[in-house]
Amino acid sequence: MSDSAIRNPKSAITLRITSPTKVLINRKVTYVQAEDPRGRFGILPGHEPYLTTIVPSVLIYRFVENRREEESYAAVRHGVLRVTREGVQVAVRGAYLGDELEELQEKIHRAREVNEDRSYRSTRSLYQMQIAAWRRLMEFEHVPAE
Repeated sequence: MSDSAIRNPKSAITLRITSPTKVLINRKVTYVQAEDPRGRFGILPGHEPYLTTIVPSVLIYRFVENRREEESYAAVRHGVLRVTREGVQVAVRGAYLGDELEELQEKIHRAREVNEDRSYRSTRSLYQMQIAAWRRLMEFEHVPAE
């Protein structure tokens, strides 16, 4: 990034990433890279209006902090990306944020473990409810249970 871009706040656009329940990111950025079904693409200030769906991927964004350009990441699920004159709006089902790729990978791994455990417990609870319902039905019909 050039020094003039760091000094010129007009060379930044607003990146807003939202999930159904909250705003995950709302900040000025100098660059965004995302992925749609056709592949990866970049967005700079002044980009033409654009609308696309995004696939599960890592969104990269750069911003200026303390006169230095920094880079951060957002692992996103399926969603929609819209570029307007004001900035980039991304609406996703969910996202994990991180300043380092290793940190982000660890967050995703932990979330998968939690989701797998929840899924297992939910399935087990469903089966237990089904068995209890069948037992009640059999009691009601006076059918001996095995």
